[in-house]
Amino acid sequence: MGKIAAVLALALLLQANMFDKKCEACHNKMGLPLKEIFFNYLLYHSSESRVKKAMKEYLLHPDIKKSLLPTKKKYLYKHKVNLNELDILLQIYWNKYKVIGKIR
Repeated sequence: MGKIAAVLALALLLQANMFDKKCEACHNKMGLPLKEIFFNYLLYHSSESRVKKAMKEYLLHPDIKKSLLPTKKKYLYKHKVNLNELDILLQIYWNKYKVIGKIR
């Protein structure tokens, strides 16, 4: 039982590390804060499933008209995300910035 828990903990750590390398590093370099983008999507789309669907659509098919970036200058950038990893990265992103269950 302890080995299974250790393997699961290691898998979660590796996935979070993948998010740090693939998403946060680039966004920090470009000056596009992930937290603000998350809250813009949450305010506009209001539910976990709709937020993830909209983000996935934007990441796969960027469109300036659909951009919810917090800056006045809108970027059109084709993200270099593996399609197989995208759902995992979006789930990590959701878990990192969600407010449900964190407000007291």
